[in-house]
Amino acid sequence: MPPLRPKIDEAQKRLQLQVSKLDSISRKLKEKDDYIFKKVVDAVRNHNKQYSNAYATELHEIRKMNNMVTGAKLAMEQIQIRLNTLSELGDVVVTLSPCMSVIKGLGTSLSGLMPEASSSMQDLSSILGDIMAGSSVNADSQFVVDTTSSETSQILEEAQAVLEGHVRQTLPDLPPNLPSTAKAQATI
Repeated sequence: MPPLRPKIDEAQKRLQLQVSKLDSISRKLKEKDDYIFKKVVDAVRNHNKQYSNAYATELHEIRKMNNMVTGAKLAMEQIQIRLNTLSELGDVVVTLSPCMSVIKGLGTSLSGLMPEASSSMQDLSSILGDIMAGSSVNADSQFVVDTTSSETSQILEEAQAVLEGHVRQTLPDLPPNLPSTAKAQATI
């Protein structure tokens, strides 16, 4: 059986390449997200409901795609961590393999002198065997992207909040000594 270490190293390199590609895609989607969001804000500012809804719908799709890319990237990073753990566990198995034969040999040679030692050595051998058998990777990890239909309106609300922030920054504050009826009329 060929050694697994080179295969694990190769898999880790390929995964890192894919993680880098997904990271690049995610950055591009984020840039597109920022650009489209500014378009949503402009359309809301201009009271253009058709454009604001169209841009918000497109932004929703971009964010869904980015969530999917981010989920895939996370899954691949988890696999990388698993492979790294497997690689380290492989080092442990390589170290433990000679120990197992020594322990088995000790168990049979000690059985005549100390019967309980043989049982203890069998237990230890079983534990080490379990450790070595437990070095398999379970690949049932999944990622789920959860989106709701209210995300488009949430994007529109974000755009409205940005606009309100801009308006507050550009309009001067009302003088504090203004009568309360004048303040009420000024806010209408």
